[in-house]
Amino acid sequence: MLDEFNVLDAVIVGAGPAGCAAAYDLAHAGRSVLLLDTRTFPRPKACACGLTRKTLKALRYSVEPVIEHVCNQIVLQNGSELRVHARAPICATAVRERFDAFCLQQTLAAGAQLRKIDRIAGLRETGSGVELDITTPDGTETLRAAVLIGADGSNGQTRLLAETLGGPSMTTASPSAWVGSNAPWYTRRFALEACVPYADLPAKLPSGGDAHDLIFDFSPLPSGYGWLFPKGDHINIGVGVFAPEADEAQLKSVTRELLNNYAARRLGVATLTYMTGQHLGMGGHAYVPRGRVLLTGDAAGLCDPLTGEGIHSAIISGQAAAAAVLSPKPNLAVAYGKQLRPLQQTLAFSHCAARAFYAEPERGFRAMRMPLLRSLILKTYADGLPGTRMIAAMARLVA
Repeated sequence: MLDEFNVLDAVIVGAGPAGCAAAYDLAHAGRSVLLLDTRTFPRPKACACGLTRKTLKALRYSVEPVIEHVCNQIVLQNGSELRVHARAPICATAVRERFDAFCLQQTLAAGAQLRKIDRIAGLRETGSGVELDITTPDGTETLRAAVLIGADGSNGQTRLLAETLGGPSMTTASPSAWVGSNAPWYTRRFALEACVPYADLPAKLPSGGDAHDLIFDFSPLPSGYGWLFPKGDHINIGVGVFAPEADEAQLKSVTRELLNNYAARRLGVATLTYMTGQHLGMGGHAYVPRGRVLLTGDAAGLCDPLTGEGIHSAIISGQAAAAAVLSPKPNLAVAYGKQLRPLQQTLAFSHCAARAFYAEPERGFRAMRMPLLRSLILKTYADGLPGTRMIAAMARLVA
């Protein structure tokens, strides 16, 4: 460690799944780690919070205390309906606010520190680390660390500040100046969601089915889907656009009116009282780490473009960033790129699959009706792709 110069081993911006995954591994290895976040936990967070088997397996600890519902079946709809069963649970659902707070508790117990800040005011790389200017209610101060891990999501500052390194410093711009100023490889998609208590539902749903079905519905809008995720005492319902080729008009089609109409049609609820929106960072299969700023999760565009799943990539990339820091290799960015490569290969496949699927969703439904392909696709969703050879073979199927 670098305590002699009062330099932390790592500063991590963002205390969500990516930041906690990195901080947990580093703290567990005895490194000095400081998590920064602008919010006080527990805090509301827009997210359907479906936890696939691969996500639960990737976590270093059990999250059983915050699991709300376990699903052995997925319902796929596109005018017609396809119910996909499995003997083992396919995924579990949680409330994101509680999930994040629980993961943060485990991370702090491992030895990481947490500090609330107002914003990042500036970022500089030095020969052996980074300097980060932060603002708090007490004023502005500078933190020094061997590495900065950006885990502050699609609306965060670290990615955009990192892009200015070597150029003019973006120390005086307002937060709004960062939104939309993205690297060429980075894209953002959008989703809108709400929670409907079971107590507010009619005795019989207008769309039929069971209120506890986990549903992916590709009929409400092109280049995306609607969903219903059952929780302990409510259903999380939402609509979103995820396709790589979606244009601005399609993104703007995700409106409150659309979600209200969808909830009325599916759940018989006249008006949703509270909706929240979320941007999802994508394009991360083309992200190339550089310098001493390592981007993770949505900040690195690592959300899956086929399913919209982001928590798994957040955890894996956070752990990859920690592994790079712990690596004896002198080039931090190269070490992180190597650790991140399997995830990026999977996301590159998902990028191709999403482009093909959203162009012709019925083609995907035909594939799901074939037992062998259905088994393979379901296993891929739940457990991930088993290796690069399988990725190449499946890429040929969706090309």
